[in-house]
Amino acid sequence: MSQPLTLFWPIFPQRSDGRTVVNNKGTPVRNGPTESQLDRTPNEHGQSDFYRLIEKDDAKHVDWRKKLGGMLLREIGRKEDEDKWQQSILWDFPEGYRLYEHIKSKTNGESKNHSGGGHDRQDAYLYGYPKGPRKRFRSPVEFFPHLLWLLTDEASDYSNCTCRICSPNQIEVEKPAQPARPADITSSTTTGPRTMSAPNGPIPVNRNPAPIPIRRPSVGTPVAQSPVSKPATPTTSPHHTAQIKAPPRLEPTSLPQPRTLDQQVDSQYGKFIARPGEVVWFRRPGGAFGLGLVARRWSSASGTTIGMYSIQPLSYPGHAPAQEIVEAGADVKPWLAWSVPSCTFEVLRQNPHITYHTANWKALASGQWEGHPEVDASILAAKAIDMTYTPFEKLKTIPNNGNEERHWNGIYYGAEKVWRGEPVRLRLGMGSDVLVITEIIEKVSPVGTNPHQVSSRVELRGDVYSYATLPAPNPKAPPTLPQNNYVPVRMREDMNWRNQTLLPSAGELCYWKLISSNQRVALEDVKGRWYEISVLFQQFFWESVQKKEGGNGSWMNARGDATGQSKEHGTLQPDRLAAFAGAIPEQLRLVDGLDPPGDHDKTQPAMQGIELGMGAGTGETNFAIDEFMNFGEDTTMPFGDNNIY
Repeated sequence: MSQPLTLFWPIFPQRSDGRTVVNNKGTPVRNGPTESQLDRTPNEHGQSDFYRLIEKDDAKHVDWRKKLGGMLLREIGRKEDEDKWQQSILWDFPEGYRLYEHIKSKTNGESKNHSGGGHDRQDAYLYGYPKGPRKRFRSPVEFFPHLLWLLTDEASDYSNCTCRICSPNQIEVEKPAQPARPADITSSTTTGPRTMSAPNGPIPVNRNPAPIPIRRPSVGTPVAQSPVSKPATPTTSPHHTAQIKAPPRLEPTSLPQPRTLDQQVDSQYGKFIARPGEVVWFRRPGGAFGLGLVARRWSSASGTTIGMYSIQPLSYPGHAPAQEIVEAGADVKPWLAWSVPSCTFEVLRQNPHITYHTANWKALASGQWEGHPEVDASILAAKAIDMTYTPFEKLKTIPNNGNEERHWNGIYYGAEKVWRGEPVRLRLGMGSDVLVITEIIEKVSPVGTNPHQVSSRVELRGDVYSYATLPAPNPKAPPTLPQNNYVPVRMREDMNWRNQTLLPSAGELCYWKLISSNQRVALEDVKGRWYEISVLFQQFFWESVQKKEGGNGSWMNARGDATGQSKEHGTLQPDRLAAFAGAIPEQLRLVDGLDPPGDHDKTQPAMQGIELGMGAGTGETNFAIDEFMNFGEDTTMPFGDNNIY
C-alpha cells in the first residue's frame, strides 16, 4: 500500500540580491565554486575533492527549502497559518542563489555522508551573496535571517539584516531556556514521505500561498519556537560595525544602431548565419565537408528566401581551387560547430607544433608521403586564422598620454565577424553567460622608438546577461517575464521559440537576466559569437528539456580550443585577408552587401572532386578530396529550417 502524499504550501520569494557573477577588481568572476573546484578528476591517490551543483529535485535541496519555508511561516505568518508550519516549503531559492555540495571521497572512490558513518564530508553551501563566493551560507538556519530580511525590508538596507555575513559582530541576545533544535522545525516533513508530487502532477500548489506581511527582521540566528507561543518582539542591535550598501539598480545600456546594411542584416533573426570574411564548414559535391572563406552572400534571384554563399576553399600556397556556390542552410556551418579532425599526414600528426606557415607544403604536395595536402592545409590554415583578430570600421581615436584608444564598430575575432550591438559567449561566470557588446576598444601603445611598432590589446564593453527561468506551473496563466528592450532582437526571438516548448513540457519560462551593466571584458575571455538555439541546436534543446536540464547548454566550441591557446589574446592582422595569407588566391576580394553576382562575377561550377595529380602518395591517380572530412549524418548538427540562413 502506497504512503499518503503530503500537501505542501509554497512560499514564493519575490525579491533577491543574489548574483551568479560578481565584479572582482573590474573582472567578472563566477559567484560559486571555481572551475578547479568543480573538476571531479581524482588526484594521484584516487581521492576526489570537488563541488557539485544540487538540483532542485534533489533531496538535500528540498530539505533546505522545507526548513526555510517552515521557519519563514513560523516567524511572520498569520495566526490561522500555524497548522501549516510543517507543510510549507520555499518554492525555490531567491534568484541568483545556488546550492552546491562539497564532496570528498575515499581512495576507492566511494563517498559517504555523516549518517553513513564514514569520514568523508558532503557539506552543502549556498552561493549567491553579492559580495562574492567567499561569502556563502552553510545551513538553512544560517541563511534564514538573510532570507527574512530580503522578504521584509522594503528599504533593502543591509544594515537591517542580522545574518552573520551582513552583521558579523552581533550583540548576543538572551536565548530562551531549552531552545528547540533547528532540525525540529521540519522533523515531521523530513521523516515523512519523500514523494511530494500528486498523482496527476508536481507539488500540489496553492496559487494563493500564505501572505508575508512586512516586518522588521529578528536579530541573530532564529530559534525554533513552540507552536503554542508567538514570536517575541525582537531587540534590534543598536550598532553594526559592518555596513554594506545595497547594490545599485542595474540599468541596461542602449544598443548602438547599425551603421551599414550588413550590420543591419546580421542583427535580424532568421537571416544569414555566415558572414563575409568568416571561416565555415561547407558541404562539397559528394557530401563531404571542407573549410572555406565566405567571400560573398546574397538572396537568390528567384525571389525566395533562400540564401546563397560564394565560398573560397582553403588550400596550400600556390594551389587555388575555384570558389564554390553553396546554398545556405544545413550545407554551411560555423567553424566552431565542430571539433577539428586530425591531419592526414603522419608527420603533421606527430609534430603538432608545425603550423600552416612552417609546414613544407612543396614537399607534402609532391606525393612522396601518404596524405592529402589540401585537407591538411585547410585544417592548419583555419587553426592559424582562429588565433588572429582584426578590428574594422574605425569610429574615433582618443589620445591618452602617448597611447591611443581606438573605437571600432566591429572586429574579426578568430574565424568570426562580430559587430557592436550583438551578443558573444563568455568564458566567465557559469560559462553560458553572454555579453551584448556596446564598445570595441583597441588600446595601442608604442613599442620602443619605432613609431610603426605598437602593441595592441582589445577590450570589449557591454552588458552581461545570464540564462534564467521562472516557474510556470499553470501553463494557462504563465507569469509575466521581465521586459528589456535593450536585449537584441535575435536573443528575444530565440527565447520566444524556446518558451513554446518549455512552458508545456517543463512548466517554466526562460528569459535573459541582466547581471552586470557596462562590464569590461578582455578579448581572450570571449568564446565567440552567440548563435540561436532555435536555428542551430533544436535537437540538443529538445533533449535537454526531456532530461530536465533546463534547455540551455554549451554546445559550441570556443575560439582557441582547436590550438589549445584559448587564453591567448591573439595576433593582430592589418586587414582581414592578411590572416588568410597563402591559403586563398591573392586576387580574392570580399564583397559586402546582398547583391547577387553578375555574369562576370559568377564562379565556375564546383568540381565533383579535386584530383591530386601526384596521387597523394597512394598510387591512385584520381583521388577525390570529397572522401575526406566526411562527418556523416550522425554528427551533423541540426540547423532548423533550410530557409533560415
